[in-house]
Amino acid sequence: MAFFSKIKESLTRSREKIKEQMNVILDRGPALDDDFWEGLEEVLILADLGGQAAMDVVEDLQDKATRLALPDAYAVLDYLNDTIAEQFVEDDKDILGPAPACILFVGVNGSGKTTTVGKLAKENHDAGRTVVLGSADTFRAAAIEQLEVWSKRADVEMCARERGSDPASVCYDTIERGEAIGADLILIDTAGRLHTSTDLMRELQKVVSVVRKRSTLPVYTVIVIDATTGQNGLSQAREFNKALDLDGVIVTKLDGSAKGGIALAISKDLELPILKLGTGEGLDDLKDFDAHEYAAGLVGDYGRTASEGDEDAEAEDFEAEQTDELEDFAEEEEVDFEDEISEDVEELIEEAAEEPEAAEEPEVAEEPEPEFEPAADEDFDEDYDEDDFYEIDVEDEFEDEAEEADEADEASAEESEDDEESDDEPESEGESDGEAEEEQETWGKKLKRFFIG
Repeated sequence: MAFFSKIKESLTRSREKIKEQMNVILDRGPALDDDFWEGLEEVLILADLGGQAAMDVVEDLQDKATRLALPDAYAVLDYLNDTIAEQFVEDDKDILGPAPACILFVGVNGSGKTTTVGKLAKENHDAGRTVVLGSADTFRAAAIEQLEVWSKRADVEMCARERGSDPASVCYDTIERGEAIGADLILIDTAGRLHTSTDLMRELQKVVSVVRKRSTLPVYTVIVIDATTGQNGLSQAREFNKALDLDGVIVTKLDGSAKGGIALAISKDLELPILKLGTGEGLDDLKDFDAHEYAAGLVGDYGRTASEGDEDAEAEDFEAEQTDELEDFAEEEEVDFEDEISEDVEELIEEAAEEPEAAEEPEVAEEPEPEFEPAADEDFDEDYDEDDFYEIDVEDEFEDEAEEADEADEASAEESEDDEESDDEPESEGESDGEAEEEQETWGKKLKRFFIG
């Protein structure tokens, strides 16, 4: 697995904790007000970045927001990862580089010193270097046996004495053996001790002093910090640095901690470089430190492009899961999907070949529409000219009818006056019937002339 994928996985708990608190801030709105800056600083402190480092990160982001005229919180958070990475101290000495060196590993009990020494021995031996291990932890039960197992895994030599021996004498023997075989890397594991014990710290000072006087190789003192200890790890590093003048830091057990920000707190506070990160128990789970990749794994993405990246990642993960499930199903059922698909395609091709082609329907000639011919009317006048049929003056016809209707209205008005004058003289039924028949006959002729001409 690539370094970035591994470090991102090991910092999952720390990143999820930061993300939950950051979402609370963003839910208030994207405005760059005092509440946003105070909330951001609080989130970084709770992630164990340390008070001073958190303040420096926020001040740098405020300066960027002013100089670059950043519009909102999302634009500011686009610079968060790089700003955190800039706070780390660089390893100018290249302590774990290819140059010959003698390195002492110190720290409290249970921080992972012996495991770290064994992993470094395996890594450098595989790189072609001559490595010698020294077991100066002569007090802890099974400490010598544990380092011996690691020396066999790495296929390197180890110097040790019986349990309870003086650790300084073990260091002296290890350096002599290294010089005898021409070793270019000497790794010495020291006993874990509490940083609050003055006597134990004084004894450790003696060990380091002996090594620095005896070794012809450059001597470096590296502290191993358990990330799960959080701010307590920072207190440990301060005390060890005060007594031994440390040269570097290795942070272990990142995969089991939600306090991954402690690496920045130690580097910023003590001005020490972070050399390695322990991300698991495997032989290859000790990774070179890269500030930008570490910051990205610790904080994640909150900028405007984060959602698109998440959607793409989710789509890829879903596709991979579907493929794995399909392959597992195929293995269980002993099904070869490629053969099944090819057989289905062949069947479809055969069915298509067997089906007869549909006969083409004959084209039906369209019947011509009959030409309009005026219907004959028995009532037409034989002497009526056919050309006059199409030359009807509609306006004149309506004028004639209007005049006749007016005359009829005048006549009916005169009749109504006569009726009023002679109220006592009833009209005979015969006369009224005759007038109705005449009126119907008159209107019939008018309608006939109108429609027929």
